[in-house]
Amino acid sequence: MTTAAPTQLRVPYVIAHADEVAPQPLWFVRRPLGGMQLAYKDPRRGDAVRGVLRVRVLTNRRGAPQWRKLNTLRQWRCMERMRCQVCGKAATDPATGRIPWIMTDTAFREIPDEPTGGLASAPPTCWACIPEALATCPQLRISSTVCTVARAEPVAVLADMFTPGPGRRAIPTGERNVEISLKDETVLPYALATQLIVHVHDLQPAVRD
Repeated sequence: MTTAAPTQLRVPYVIAHADEVAPQPLWFVRRPLGGMQLAYKDPRRGDAVRGVLRVRVLTNRRGAPQWRKLNTLRQWRCMERMRCQVCGKAATDPATGRIPWIMTDTAFREIPDEPTGGLASAPPTCWACIPEALATCPQLRISSTVCTVARAEPVAVLADMFTPGPGRRAIPTGERNVEISLKDETVLPYALATQLIVHVHDLQPAVRD
């Protein structure tokens, strides 16, 4: 009698891997118009995006999957370019121009007085990957609704907070995953962004033949 080998679980494109952790040489610098700004001691192009410093990560997809963590660069890429969080390909339905999205209680929040809009911190999922995602992700079995949206634009970040210390050192405040509007210029200089949040428009229950 033989036993069938277990099905290999595909690691979603957006999931972080153990060997993608990168050094974070942080400190504070003075802003031209006054005040302090969180920065890297060895500045690189792409460190600051949309007015906020972004955590550095590698994108080699090496090491054990970190199932509860998202790779920051891949998460932002999916959010800005409307790519599928499972396969990394374009999520937009070419036939309708709408974007399929699995909304959950932990990654979606309604906006008061906007019945067809909301804030999403998890990227879209293409039609081809939705059945696999629903069947294999434990969180989606707890709460999930398949929807489509007309468009989405970045409006906020989830970030870890820092304060200036002696010698301009960056001291963690202990505040993690703080939601900050991209318009909040008073708080963004002290934030290290980890995830991008988008405002989705014309959210509708999915209807597909």
